[in-house]
This record gives sequence, C-alpha cells and structure tokens, in this order.
Amino acid sequence: MRRRRFLSAAALTLAPLSGCATLPSSGGSETRTPEPLPTTGDGGLIEFDAGDPFDSRRVGEPADAAHHRVVIWNDDADSRDIGVRLRRPETDEAPLDVAPTFPAYGSLRIDVFRRADYVLRVDPPDGTDRRLGVRRDFVDCNDSATHVAVRPDGSVRARVVSTALACDVASESGEDAPTTPEGTPASSV
Repeated sequence: MRRRRFLSAAALTLAPLSGCATLPSSGGSETRTPEPLPTTGDGGLIEFDAGDPFDSRRVGEPADAAHHRVVIWNDDADSRDIGVRLRRPETDEAPLDVAPTFPAYGSLRIDVFRRADYVLRVDPPDGTDRRLGVRRDFVDCNDSATHVAVRPDGSVRARVVSTALACDVASESGEDAPTTPEGTPASSV
C-alpha cells in the first residue's frame, strides 16, 4: 500500500515538470510564417479589352517558356498614375514596385518567370488599393494570366484565365525510353 501512495505522489510531483527537459532556445534563427495569399480574383471582371500594352516588365529570367502574365488595364478615358507592386510574402522582397502613368485605356504587362507566391497590389489614385494573390503554380506550361481592370470610379476588378492543360505531354520512344530495373523498356512491361 505504501508503494502505491509513493508512486502516485511521485507522479503528481513530476507531472507539472513534464516537457521541461529541453533547454530554451538561445538566439537561433527566427522562422517567418508566410502570410496567406489573398484571393486571386473576384469574378467581377467580365469585359477585358486591354489591347497592346504601353509598357512591359519581367520578373525572373525567361529560362523556359513557363510563365504567368499579369495585365493591369486602366479602364478609363483619362490617363492616371496607378501603383503596381509585386511582392513575395515569404521574403518580403518586391521584385516590382512602380507607379507609371497609364494612358487612357492603356495597359501594363508583367511576365512572371520566377516560380514563387506573390502578392500583387494595385493602387489606383482615387480608390482603395487592392491585393491579389499570384500563386506559384500559375507559373507553368499553361497559357495563364491575371487580368486586372482599374475602373473609372477607382474600383479594381480581377480574374484569372488559364488554358489548364496537362503539362507533361512529351511522348517518349526509342532509345530514350525509360527502363525498368530489369533493363526492359517501360512500354513493353
């Protein structure tokens, strides 16, 4: 009976100390929790007639054809300054931060080649800025684009369009065909 009392007393005494066997961290690197991406569009953009851009920018190097196009359109008869910022939430790096003067009905094209998550901020002169997500999986072999229209009242509407095709469509045959561990061509297995 004494043994039972001793063991329960020991358990009650040591229970508050559980998890204290590790030493506190001293000064190591701080990990940053990335902010969630905002929505990619709002579905409120039906007509988009941007035409040829007055200027084009590039984020990353066009090493291959995989990219995502962002087009910001001044849907107004007046020219105006519109702020455009593309920022990586993981690192807070802003590979693009401009405020060009958009001509009447003019558009700015941004080709995104660097595969990463981005927050696109569009800041009209007489409206509320709008943040949109540009996801890393948009930068692939599909023909995809984020269309953004800045309306005459300063409101911002957006949508994402994509061909949404399968990217791995290369056919393999002959000597370059993959093989199984036994050395036989994979197509004959």
